[in-house]
Amino acid sequence: MVGAGKTYRLGRIFGRDGRTMVLPVDHGLMLGRISGLEDPVAMTRSAIEAGCDGLLMSAGLVRATAEFFAERTSPARLLTVDTLFWDDQDAATAASSVVASIRTAARLGVDAVKLLMAWDFPAVQRTATAARIARVVEEADRWEIPVMVEPVTLRETSRERAAELTVDAARIATELGADILKVAYPGKPELLAALVAESRLPVVILGGPRVSTIADLVEVVDEALGAGASGIVIGRQVWQRPPAERAAVMRALVELVHGRVSAAAALEGLASVA
Repeated sequence: MVGAGKTYRLGRIFGRDGRTMVLPVDHGLMLGRISGLEDPVAMTRSAIEAGCDGLLMSAGLVRATAEFFAERTSPARLLTVDTLFWDDQDAATAASSVVASIRTAARLGVDAVKLLMAWDFPAVQRTATAARIARVVEEADRWEIPVMVEPVTLRETSRERAAELTVDAARIATELGADILKVAYPGKPELLAALVAESRLPVVILGGPRVSTIADLVEVVDEALGAGASGIVIGRQVWQRPPAERAAVMRALVELVHGRVSAAAALEGLASVA
């Protein structure tokens, strides 16, 4: 049975329709100064103005933007609590570490924490990753803070194999006690539908590098929602677009996620900025 604290926090992340549009602005924690997110404070303000349901943030950014969220109607905040660095030439050097505690998350008043689950690494790293997630889940449960787990592949070049690894990792994350799964769209709606049904958890879709057109982005989001996704956590596909497009794309995705417009209507509304 989900406790009162976790129920409250999940209710801030997901609307009454069970869906959410979260803008991640935590990329600097792992990627440093990344194009499009040079000023994450300004991007946070833009996301709030566009009506995003939540933001995925680092502890430093949560502190720097506290005044933006000191209102009853402010969006949810999800705290990224770990980071990962690795050497492309030697996967054995991959090292992930928790950089913010659950106690810090509670003190900052965030609504959830997020952990990366890189799964295309040697067994020793995967074992350590599973143990790290289990420890965070156990501690978060004491505070009734939901845990979002993000199973990803970082080195795998085969899309089919990457999807297979991601789905397997998502199942393991479920077994470890995740409350929300954040995954790349596996490319097949039936595969996503199976993941949603089997995990019995909210599954949200990540965006990844900015590679698609607006039409491609809307199509993928619409297809994922149709397959049972509970929303999206998409950043680079939004804020790496030209400045004139960003706010319009954010607003359109919020409307699409919550079923207030169709994919066709969303694209029609974006035609003037695309």
